Amino acid sequence: MFKHVLDLEKIEERLRETQRQFALINARLTMQRDGMSDSIVEHMMEGYSYVDQLLRDNTDILRIGQFHHLLELNHLVLCGSERERRAEFRNHIERTEAHFYDRELGDIGGLVDWYERHRGKPVRKRAAGVYVRVLSRPQLYIEGNHRTGALIMSYILGREGKPPFVLTPENAEAYFNPSTLVRDAHKYSFDELIKIPKLKRYFAEFLKENEDESLIAKPEAVEAS
Repeated sequence: MFKHVLDLEKIEERLRETQRQFALINARLTMQRDGMSDSIVEHMMEGYSYVDQLLRDNTDILRIGQFHHLLELNHLVLCGSERERRAEFRNHIERTEAHFYDRELGDIGGLVDWYERHRGKPVRKRAAGVYVRVLSRPQLYIEGNHRTGALIMSYILGREGKPPFVLTPENAEAYFNPSTLVRDAHKYSFDELIKIPKLKRYFAEFLKENEDESLIAKPEAVEAS
């Protein structure tokens, strides 16, 4: 039996190409973004490696008792896994955890409640819905919601055999511009009735249109369980 795993080399190739072209991409965005440094790419790759291991282990990170994996994804994209850097970011990590569990702030409980109610929906709709809920106000994390949200989407997609979402020069504009609208939406307001459902539908279709099967490792390259 072969497990669904990610082709990490190809994922890094896509991210490095995006990094090389990021100045051109940024010029086309409605809101300019910070650059895409080597550390950002390296930390994202640590995140994708973590997602890959979660998929190999068949870990359900949206179940009670597994939420620490969602925190770890955010820690990875912001500061990586090096012990020294974790020590440097210790205060931020502690504040992020408090924010994450606070029902008035990050509210992981509210996100998981939403996911449980929608487990029967198609996987792209669930992945898009979780991304929108991570990014819309109040955001799940203090920082790094875009990047961590992309990893969570990739994990949800991967659980059902779909390719991960990876930022590329071809999809960056269609990803970033609507994400700015998501960030400005408030999930516990009138936006939940009008704006947020439209954004969820947009991202579900976006994921379908930008699937890249080459980002899944071929069966012969995967060890049988």
